[in-house]
Amino acid sequence: MVGVSEFEVFVFGLGDQEMAFDVEYVSMVIEKTDITPVPRSKRNVLGVMNLRGRIVPVIDLSSMLGLSSTNITEGKIVVVNLEDLEVGFLVERVKGVVRVKNEDVEKMQKFDSFGERSKGIIKRGEELIVHLNLQKILEDLTASS
Repeated sequence: MVGVSEFEVFVFGLGDQEMAFDVEYVSMVIEKTDITPVPRSKRNVLGVMNLRGRIVPVIDLSSMLGLSSTNITEGKIVVVNLEDLEVGFLVERVKGVVRVKNEDVEKMQKFDSFGERSKGIIKRGEELIVHLNLQKILEDLTASS
């Protein structure tokens, strides 16, 4: 089998920045729903939501990535599944699935403020999309403090 030359990402927005997860980890997108705060939870955990009978943690991704705080009163929750973890990330807007060529991704980890949480920058014409490393983000969330 020849190496994969294209892949798909799920693009969403936080502030004025476009970001993306690998599409295979995104299970659904829902409107922002009631989020119940959890006492003594980690700083970036907004709380939990009831998703069809399952309790799913909801994460403030902009805070976790160190972006300027945005007051998301509306917005969407992007639900991801990786291994046995199901997590919702609150985002401002959803763009959808985009097909990307490998040569359109530039790795800038030494200069990227997101460090290992980013796989690189996707260039699509004049548009720049931060390709997030979901596995590293979830590792950081689940690491003991």
